[in-house]
Amino acid sequence: MKTKAIIFVQPKKVVYDDILLPDPTPRDITLRNEVSGISVGTERWTYQGKRAEIQFPNVPGYMGVGVVVSVGNEARQKGWNEGDRAYYFTTRFGKDLDGKSWMGSHVAEAVVDVCGPRAGGGDLEVHHCEKVPQGLKSEDAALMGLCAVAMRGIEMATIPVGAKVFISGLGVIGQYALQVANLKGAHVTAMDIADSRLEVAKILGASHIIHGKRENVSERASQIAPEGYDVIIDTSSVATVVNSLFPLLKMRGKFVFQGWYPPPTPLDLSVLHTRLPSAYFPCAHSAESVETALGWAQKGWIQSKDLITHVYAPEKAAEAYEMIDQGSDNFLGLIFDWRK
Repeated sequence: MKTKAIIFVQPKKVVYDDILLPDPTPRDITLRNEVSGISVGTERWTYQGKRAEIQFPNVPGYMGVGVVVSVGNEARQKGWNEGDRAYYFTTRFGKDLDGKSWMGSHVAEAVVDVCGPRAGGGDLEVHHCEKVPQGLKSEDAALMGLCAVAMRGIEMATIPVGAKVFISGLGVIGQYALQVANLKGAHVTAMDIADSRLEVAKILGASHIIHGKRENVSERASQIAPEGYDVIIDTSSVATVVNSLFPLLKMRGKFVFQGWYPPPTPLDLSVLHTRLPSAYFPCAHSAESVETALGWAQKGWIQSKDLITHVYAPEKAAEAYEMIDQGSDNFLGLIFDWRK
């Protein structure tokens, strides 16, 4: 089965080209992709060749939304039908790409086994394929995997009602963490160095916003939370930023390392020794969190319209990743639209 895909041929080289997918089995559904969301952090590191577990060539992406066009007999017994919409993690690949990467949603068509465990990836409990609720637009579903990533960190930290939460880094995961923490009843302080991202955080309901370069962060934080923050969530992955956050944590507070920290990382953990904290290192996202995120988006409790700043045709993938590689603050959520 031939289809089109976005391919990282080697570090910093992207092509839009044909690939071969295996023939579907009775366990599979086949999908016609509508949109696929870019995980900026993960795909930037992969594009730069810094994710050691991912080989080249590979197809990136792990957030695809597609329409089911065919259903195997076993897949039908699991409740799948033609015309359903699916939010899926990756496709099955032919031998040329099989085993190169755990990603693979930036494809025009996908072959997805829906008869295995609902969560794949072994102990990480990574979601595999969920149905998209009726009435939820595909573009509004496209980044829900990142909402589910934020949910996992918040679930691990068990944020109580009334907690004072500090979120560092207002990319897409940080903005979703803000919304989820609000739904938990927390009082959220949001920090970034980009005015546009702080404006979005204000729209999404941050109790306080702090500009990380123009303001004295420590001074503002001590005014907002004199005893320190109950929970700090870092999505920046920048060691100097993380080190500056540790003194803002209250005694026995909780620190969520929500980013990916490329080794070696010069984190200075000495401050934490005086605060008796709990630290959490979330990774990936569960089937339950993806299903919940999709349901909350359908109800309007979680919104993405202010987060999606760029929509690309797949043929323009090289342009998208060049912008990501440059690290501009002029974008937030990015999606590929395969319908055109």
